[in-house]
Amino acid sequence: MKKKGTTYLVLGLSVLLAVVVVALAWSGRRGSREIVLPEGPADADGGDTGQGSLDVVEITPDTVQTAIATLSRPQAYSQEQTVETLWSGGSGESVSHVSVSGGRTRIDTQLPDESVRHMLFAGGLAAVWYDDDSAWAVLRSGELTPDMAARMLSYEDVVQLPSESIHIADYRELEGARCIYVETGEDAQGYAGRYWVDVDTGLLRMAERTQNGETVYRFTAEAPESGAAEESLFLLPDGGALGQQTLPESQTDAR
Repeated sequence: MKKKGTTYLVLGLSVLLAVVVVALAWSGRRGSREIVLPEGPADADGGDTGQGSLDVVEITPDTVQTAIATLSRPQAYSQEQTVETLWSGGSGESVSHVSVSGGRTRIDTQLPDESVRHMLFAGGLAAVWYDDDSAWAVLRSGELTPDMAARMLSYEDVVQLPSESIHIADYRELEGARCIYVETGEDAQGYAGRYWVDVDTGLLRMAERTQNGETVYRFTAEAPESGAAEESLFLLPDGGALGQQTLPESQTDAR
């Protein structure tokens, strides 16, 4: 197969992904206070928590960012994520399998031409290759993150929303998962967002972005599988570890 991982492709990808994520999140955050999230469905309804004197927070627009800030992602998990982009008269969809092990992330995305793009993140580097290619391109850039590559949001994005933009916040169940739900009001361009953050994992299970009431973006994630994936999944096509070898001259080094 013809090599697809060129410098311009990788740079273009990073710019595109950055624009998408920036368009989906805003800046700003609240202060903090010590809270404990509910540990069961009854807790979310205000029942007996069994926590004694612990402070189980009531989720409101005023407390939701503090509550979500207490969450953290698992150190090792795998998850399938789907991103839908919708526009007048059409739509597009991409499905990615994401595997995380400590500071390493592997993202395998099915592309519209039925090829598969592989991206590996480790040690501040990102490697990109396609299908069964033995050649890869490397991008040294702190701006391209695994979240950008998968076009996904995270609990951190909700924490960074402007506090005044949050209109609704409460506990809701989504496909059996106990979630913190956040909804923002429309901004000057008519955009609004909805987020479902899994209380148990700290991972985003679903997000939608609307413009003037019409859905233009939807992110959904399957329940994550805990535990580290096979070590071979976090290696380059030649079996080496990203960042621990001398790259051939044919490899791309974009700063």
